Amino acid sequence: MILVPGHAVWSGHDDPFDSSTWFVKPFQVDEPSFFLEHLKAGVSLAASDPGSLLVISGGPTELRAGPRSEALGYFDVAESIGFWGHSEVKKRCVLDEYALDSFQNLLFGLCRFREFSGSWPTCITVAGWGFKARRFAELHRAALRWELPFRTLAVNDPIDLKFAATREALTRLQWTADPYGCNPPLSVKRRERDHFHRVPPYSSSCPALSCLLRHRGPQLFPGPLPWDA
Repeated sequence: MILVPGHAVWSGHDDPFDSSTWFVKPFQVDEPSFFLEHLKAGVSLAASDPGSLLVISGGPTELRAGPRSEALGYFDVAESIGFWGHSEVKKRCVLDEYALDSFQNLLFGLCRFREFSGSWPTCITVAGWGFKARRFAELHRAALRWELPFRTLAVNDPIDLKFAATREALTRLQWTADPYGCNPPLSVKRRERDHFHRVPPYSSSCPALSCLLRHRGPQLFPGPLPWDA
C-alpha cells in the first residue's frame, strides 16, 4: 500500500498549482504545491511497482468546500494532468473519503486496500510531510501493532518548518497519550472536521477490524489483527 494522506480540499476548478483554487486554512496558504508533490511522489512509487495499490485518504474536512473530500480533490488533480505520465496508475488508485486525521488516514487506508484487493498489504509506504514521518512510523504504526515493513517517504516540509515542528511536537504528545484519538483534544479536532456527520462503512466491509475500529484506548488494542505474525 502506498498511502498519500490529504491535507486540504481542491475546488476542482482552474489551476491546482494556484493556492487560491484550494480551500485551505490560513497557515496553509503557501502549501498546495507541496501537497501536489506528495501526490506526485505517491503516483511515481505506484508506477514503479505494478504490485502496489495507491490509496489517497482524506474526508470532506472543509465546510466551505461542501461534501467534496480531500481525497477526491487529489484524485481530480492527478487525473487532470494524466497522473504525471503514469496513466496506468489510475486503475490502481482508490480513495478513502472518511478519514479526519492522520491515524484514520492509515487505518481507513488499510480498510480501502482490503475492500479493493481482497487482501491486506505486506508493506506500507506513506508519502507526505517529512515533519510528520515520526507520527506515522512510530505512533500510528504502534497503535495498529503493524510489524511488517513500513516506510515513510519524507517528500518535503513546509516553508515555516520551525512553526510546523513546534506544533507537531505537541501533537505527537497528544497521540502518545491517546493512540486512537478518541479523547480530547484529538477527538475535538476530529469532531470539528466532521461537518457532514458521515459514518465510515468499514466495520461492515472489513469485519476483521470491527473491534479495532470501535476501540478507544488509551491502552493498545489487545485483540487479534489480520497482520499479526
